[in-house]
Amino acid sequence: MAETEQINMAKKTSKTEMILHGPMYSVLLMISFPLIVNNLIMTLYNMADAYFVGQLGTTEFAAVSFVNPVMFLFQAIGMGVQIAGTSILAQLIGRNKQKEAKEYAYHVILFSGFIGLILGGLGYISSPYIIQFMGGEGRFGALSTEYLKIIFLGVPPHILFMGFMAIMNAQGNTKSSTIVNSIAAVVNIILDPFFIFSEIPLLGIRGLGMGVGGAAAATSIAHVVLMFLGYYMMRKTSKAFSVSFKNIPLETKKLKRIMKVGLPSATGQSGAAFGFILLNTFIASYGTSLLAAFALINRINNIIMMPAMGIGSGLTSIVGQNMGAKNPERVKEGFWKAVKLSLLISLVGSALIYVFRTELIYFFTPTAEELMVSQSLEYLIYILPTIPLMGLFSIFQGLFQGAGHTNYSMFMAIGRLWLVRIPLILIFNQFTGLGQRGVWIAMNVSNILVVLYGYYIYQSNRWTREVL
Repeated sequence: MAETEQINMAKKTSKTEMILHGPMYSVLLMISFPLIVNNLIMTLYNMADAYFVGQLGTTEFAAVSFVNPVMFLFQAIGMGVQIAGTSILAQLIGRNKQKEAKEYAYHVILFSGFIGLILGGLGYISSPYIIQFMGGEGRFGALSTEYLKIIFLGVPPHILFMGFMAIMNAQGNTKSSTIVNSIAAVVNIILDPFFIFSEIPLLGIRGLGMGVGGAAAATSIAHVVLMFLGYYMMRKTSKAFSVSFKNIPLETKKLKRIMKVGLPSATGQSGAAFGFILLNTFIASYGTSLLAAFALINRINNIIMMPAMGIGSGLTSIVGQNMGAKNPERVKEGFWKAVKLSLLISLVGSALIYVFRTELIYFFTPTAEELMVSQSLEYLIYILPTIPLMGLFSIFQGLFQGAGHTNYSMFMAIGRLWLVRIPLILIFNQFTGLGQRGVWIAMNVSNILVVLYGYYIYQSNRWTREVL
């Protein structure tokens, strides 16, 4: 019996030991690779949504893409809780405080569930007013509202899953969350054609014919699957500490700490999402065709952004555990090796997207008009040079969030939009004749400046100060 317990304890600590002492490239790949796969799968299933909806027409495609920043705005609070949970729990594991980590895990789940219910209900009720505020009118506005209302039904289970994901990721167990997301993505892709089309292409089977509302229903059902599978995997695979809901008192002190660490991230994500909503209204003013082009190229660019985002997310738990173990020099080593990996992937990916740019556009929107194709190509040419910088943005976010200095990640997320991008767009729109090109130039300038700010904070070593 004692020998079995020793083996179990060794299994529980092996991943933590690897994070704290193993070869850094191996650690980065071990933690980040499942997240990269997860992000790519999520991107592919979002692109599958785009592909199916794109068969209905440009207006339908634009309507679904139009509301994405709104969803991001509401989910940003859940992401703040997830980031806070990952950071706090990772540092507690690094300090070998399993009992306290177990208590915090309980509070992270409670907080995630509560926030999910509030946001889902609020979003459902306010959907028509949000679309009206964004300038969605006529058939386009009606389609956007229909999609948004149904998609909000899946917000509570999705945000609760974020709490489960925080607990798994903090332990370096990124593989389990990837498996769960993969299964949910497959469910969504399978359900999409049945819910969207009256007659399913190729199969010739009758579907529900719900159009864009069907795409939203398939996603919401997938989020319910995500929640149940996430709960099962979290309970089954938590090795650094056991997750329990018994005999743990509710402590407002712990909830306040989760809010303190999570609020800057949630504020930064929400501010960024609201900025993207405003950006969408600027682009929509140039016509539905340009909005569809903007959404399409962003989806294509996400293919190469997802690996960098996975590395950044993986860096959060690596940084958290090593900061908890008071080893900032190892954190710096992890940061620079993450930078190199991110640059390599994003540079190669950008080159491939440029080579196959026209084929990718017609693949996702086979009925695209000539105007939309030309607008898509123009936006792609402008934005590709700074895509590698957005990978570095994700790495800086992972560093600051893992260290518990979520205020810096907040400044980066909000500053690039509200201090640089949106003011520049307004200036270009008012005083130059650049038109839509002014939007593309402003985006590039903001991408450059936000990375320079992140590097300045890194060099100052302010992020090494203990905050938890």
